[in-house]
Formats: sequence, C-alpha cells, structure tokens
Amino acid sequence: MQNMFVLRIYFSKEHKNILAHCKEMLEYRNGNVAIHPRHSKLITSLTTAVRNREGVVDKEATSHDDVLDAFRMSLQYWVTN
Repeated sequence: MQNMFVLRIYFSKEHKNILAHCKEMLEYRNGNVAIHPRHSKLITSLTTAVRNREGVVDKEATSHDDVLDAFRMSLQYWVTN
C-alpha cells in the first residue's frame, strides 16, 4: 500500500504567485510545459484566461476555470531553470 500526501494550497493568499508562476512556466525561457492537443479544455481555459486589475483570474470571463485552477496547482512545485 502506498502513502498519499496532501499538500495544502491557499488560493486566498497565493493566487497571484500561482498565476505568475504558471505564466512563467508556459511563456518564458522558451516554455517549460507542453500540452497535448487532446487536452482541449485546458487549452481553451489558458487561451480565454483573463486577469483582472487585482491580478486575480476573472472566473466569469474564463472558460473551464476549474481546469485552469487544477493546472495552476499542478505546476506550483515545479521550478523553472
């Protein structure tokens, strides 16, 4: 039997940093993330994502915002080089 570890991610405190890190992983240094075309909901969420004046993702303007949140959380512990 394998152990499962749960890591808490506090969106209320870290949402701006999580969004900035996601953007860095995708866009800077030639991108560190590749997304297979079959993940159409993720691609749609990334292309429709809108950040408001406070630096927070506008959930109303972003399609599949739950998929975007899951993707951002999955990248949180990856480091860019």
